[in-house]
Amino acid sequence: MLYTLGGLRLEGSNFGREKPLLLLAYLALEGPKPRRFLAELFWPEAADPMNSLAVALSKLRKLGAIYGDESRAWVDLDCDALDLQDTLRSGRWEEGLRLYRGPFAEGLKEALGAELEEWVLEVRERLALEVRLAHLVLAERAATQADFAEAAAQAEQAYRVAGAPPLEPEVLPKLHRLLLAAAHPLAETLEREARELGLSLSRSTPSRNPAQPGLVGREQELQSLLNTPEGAWVWVKGGAGLGKSALLRELEVRTGWLYLPARSGLPYATLEPLLESVQGGEETLLRRLASLGENLMVDGWEQIDPESQRLLTRLRNLRPPGRVLLAGRGEPPFGVEVLLELKPLGPGELSAFPGAYEATGGLPALVAAWLRGEPLEAALETRLLALGEEARQVYMALALLENPDLLLARNAAGLGATAMAQAVDELLSAGLIDLNGAVYGREAALRFVAERPAQEARLSLGLARQLRPQQALPFFRRARALIEKADLPHLLQAYATWATELIRRGFPRRAAEELAEAPQHPELSLLRARALERAGLYREALEAMRFLPDTPEHLALKAALFHRSGRADEAQQAAEKALSGGIESRAEAHNTLGLIHLARGQLAEASAAFRRAAALWLGLGDESRRLGALGNLAIVRARQGQDAAEAFAEVLEAAQDNPQVQAQALINLGKEYERKRNLVEALQSFLQAEQVALASGNLKQLALALNNAGAVQHTLGQTDTARTFYQRAVAAAREAGEAYVLALALSNLAELEGDLEVWQEAIAVSENAGYSDLAQQQREQLRVFMERSG
Repeated sequence: MLYTLGGLRLEGSNFGREKPLLLLAYLALEGPKPRRFLAELFWPEAADPMNSLAVALSKLRKLGAIYGDESRAWVDLDCDALDLQDTLRSGRWEEGLRLYRGPFAEGLKEALGAELEEWVLEVRERLALEVRLAHLVLAERAATQADFAEAAAQAEQAYRVAGAPPLEPEVLPKLHRLLLAAAHPLAETLEREARELGLSLSRSTPSRNPAQPGLVGREQELQSLLNTPEGAWVWVKGGAGLGKSALLRELEVRTGWLYLPARSGLPYATLEPLLESVQGGEETLLRRLASLGENLMVDGWEQIDPESQRLLTRLRNLRPPGRVLLAGRGEPPFGVEVLLELKPLGPGELSAFPGAYEATGGLPALVAAWLRGEPLEAALETRLLALGEEARQVYMALALLENPDLLLARNAAGLGATAMAQAVDELLSAGLIDLNGAVYGREAALRFVAERPAQEARLSLGLARQLRPQQALPFFRRARALIEKADLPHLLQAYATWATELIRRGFPRRAAEELAEAPQHPELSLLRARALERAGLYREALEAMRFLPDTPEHLALKAALFHRSGRADEAQQAAEKALSGGIESRAEAHNTLGLIHLARGQLAEASAAFRRAAALWLGLGDESRRLGALGNLAIVRARQGQDAAEAFAEVLEAAQDNPQVQAQALINLGKEYERKRNLVEALQSFLQAEQVALASGNLKQLALALNNAGAVQHTLGQTDTARTFYQRAVAAAREAGEAYVLALALSNLAELEGDLEVWQEAIAVSENAGYSDLAQQQREQLRVFMERSG
């Protein structure tokens, strides 16, 4: 049994990893799903989502909790959420309510992608709404039997269902009626909520402007103020936008205590509504004020006229019997019994409004605008305009940073220590940042910054100049128009570091696209050519190197590109010249020469070249490329007569932790089996390569393995199976942007189907991608096919 209500737990297991358990819940509720879809849904930010999924599936299989094949995953588990849903929808209300132990997937601590988090919230709210409906049905049933106490009890439970969204406006009157019949105290709460929505359920309290969202997330603070003892003085502290006024006005609605907003101008302007007359001098006014005995709330201490401030300060020493609540931004000007400091609202306090915390950072002024559906940037601008220019600059610099850093922001804004301290103090007092400099409501803040491109560019450049290369590139892009000559070395290093990391993570095509916008520089041109080569775009890679000098390093890469483009003589010439270079150039040149010798059947020369390449890569510490050279050496050994499995044993053993090399070695092993007509072993090797490539998410190798497996099935006369493999190879090659494998798979499929149009398309793909040898080979195959058919 999989338990999902009130938390995630697999019965009979101590397994506690959240995301794999949530994966079980997803499949239990949604049914079988494609593996790639699950990988991208659950691990969208992972460097290798398919590998992350494979790890999770492996652990869950050991628990007997999940099943799958090469393309899908599914479960066959009892699940309490499904039981709840089925029970309630069959009308077994009481039984269903006993099954509900809390919100779906409650207490998740692991960060989820936006799409998955949205699904969790949707399921949580949907199940909670069905539970609420069950309580309402039972409440109505009890009311028809004149059991009003039970009806009110069920109505209260409907109101308090954990995980449910706020009450729908159409439900409020029904719930209120059930509560009112039993004089339940919750009826008064519903009346207040109805007023906030513009509904009228009771005449006992004045209505609230429906455009205002009312008090949100301050129930604890409100209760603290309601419990203030008689005669106590309270100071409510908080910056602009933290909800001081909303809290005091809510207290006014609930208690009838007198609320006075700050007023400036004439003497005693703030207290005038309370005193009625301000004649007679300060002593007379003080006696009049002390004799009133009112519970008094005065908002905005800093804006109160000085005469009213002085009168309130003297009143404090007289200790009148009523409560006095004062609200201000700073510390109280005199001693108080209660100091209540307001902070931004937390995720828990805004849980009834999904998305509110993420959009606003819990800043009450932004929350109010969000609830009213108003643009947050306008509300934010109102707050920021009340600050000094230096505070605004620091705020925008902090908003641009993923991780807050006050020193970086200070330097970007160009402030001295004193000015920075004052700016930070302003931002803290306004409740716009926390003590570490993290910006509340960063999404809205970034939109605010984006509307001011000149300031964004200036601050971004200031930040880019201080950051490490990989971190600096996004900021340099924002500041493109302001970059100076002195910034170029750092900018070039930023592009190089960024692209190198993309290549390392398996995104060479994206690296090439990023480098296309970089300033012209030989090192970046070479790096772009390497990225294009890794992406299989050999003609484009040679074009990127067109203006580079023929240094050994450049010639080594050119040799590899010439070889992959079918230009063997040019490849050999370039590789031999590259042997005069450093270790890396020689290693790459030897590997290319080995491939040339192998293609010509010169096995002894190929073996020597591959062994030299492997030794040089070992010296450089590049294990991946060393294993690649060993894989090529294995091909030579197999063709020299060694048993294929023995020839590839070393590289397969060494590549256990390198799925890319492992998959390629299995593909090469399969090809050697195929050359010796050991078709069963060849098919098995290709299928094993498919699984490794599928688990690692390497689409190029997946497409190659599928195409080769299809070719074996084709040879064995299993045309339907071969067709499926070819079609899957075409899909994987297209998704990976692999023109070479796409052309191979298309021509194989065309031959299988006898479709001349598809064959012509395959030839066009080869020609457009610069694979002239492959295109010629396909034409010859087409000619032979037509002669046999004709």
